[in-house]
Amino acid sequence: MKKLKKIWQENSVLFVLLFILIACLVAICVVVVTYFVGDSSSKYGDRLEGIEDYPFSEDTQNEIIGKIKEEKIVEDVTMRVSGKIIYITITFAPETTLVEGQSIALASLDYFSEETLSFYDLEYMIKADGTEETEGFQLIGAKNVSGTGGIVWNNNTEFDDEENTEE
Repeated sequence: MKKLKKIWQENSVLFVLLFILIACLVAICVVVVTYFVGDSSSKYGDRLEGIEDYPFSEDTQNEIIGKIKEEKIVEDVTMRVSGKIIYITITFAPETTLVEGQSIALASLDYFSEETLSFYDLEYMIKADGTEETEGFQLIGAKNVSGTGGIVWNNNTEFDDEENTEE
């Protein structure tokens, strides 16, 4: 007993530091397991909470696709849902202009219910092949839940880097 008491008196600071180190390692392990490993079985985690309150069925998708296809310049429409994002791809006839394509995509927002628009983000991909008269286009746009209500299109303007060299 005297030997143990002597070791404690000579090394009490080291024992306290060792205890603090062990407690910190345990706390770090708990944090790592809780936050980085997690126990979620979904790849989206808790980001899809409440999605069951906003169903977007295959029938609704097919109905919207049918309404968009009623336009004479629309060749094909595909739609898929991934999480809280609805991806819509519209292929137009080759003679379609970019403005016509954008206006049809914008008009398609009317086919979605207010509940759907208030929960899901929409991603549009519109494209048309070029002909001798038209240039063709491929453009991506998005309508965010918290956005202004319209579709925001990316800027796909190509710039020519031509330098005017005069000698």
